[in-house]
Amino acid sequence: MDTTPSGTYIFTQEQHQQLIPWIAALHASCITQDHMVGPFLPPLTNEKLLPWWRERIAEVNAGTRVIVLLLAQTTPAKKAEGRDFRGLAMFKTSDVETGTFRGHIDAVLVNQKYRRQGGARALVRALEYEAARKGRTLLLVDTETGSVAEAAFKSFGYVEVGKIPAYSHVLPNGKRGGTFFYKDLVASS
Repeated sequence: MDTTPSGTYIFTQEQHQQLIPWIAALHASCITQDHMVGPFLPPLTNEKLLPWWRERIAEVNAGTRVIVLLLAQTTPAKKAEGRDFRGLAMFKTSDVETGTFRGHIDAVLVNQKYRRQGGARALVRALEYEAARKGRTLLLVDTETGSVAEAAFKSFGYVEVGKIPAYSHVLPNGKRGGTFFYKDLVASS
């Protein structure tokens, strides 16, 4: 397994394919229980989530996405199991010639049982490390306005650019604002 300085692990299909159902379940939990704004609105099904995650894995294999996993202690000889999975974070690289130095953090998801233990911070640090390793010196992220994620990214040193009211649909018939951030990895190191 490829390990980052924070003790988190870089997703590889060979080592972590078996975790995809647990990844999809965590994603669904964050949307339905935490009311996180994600790419989907409830009701959520495996038919909706699993293909979406397979597309993210294809992007990892193509080198345009990095997924970092938060796992219980594992050894390189042992493949992680579902019970080892604690959370994940991911970023996508820019696909335009003028943005080859940028990346966009798409998600930081931590299982409710393992929150407030530094997992999100470790995941974001690992993403920043991997972004810099790939020549991505500017990271962008958007969060729901007023959310725990918004406060977390401020505490991680991300600079708020602004807020857009009514940015995303939420159920039953509402909209939620979005807050946008960036971090210059060169300036902050």
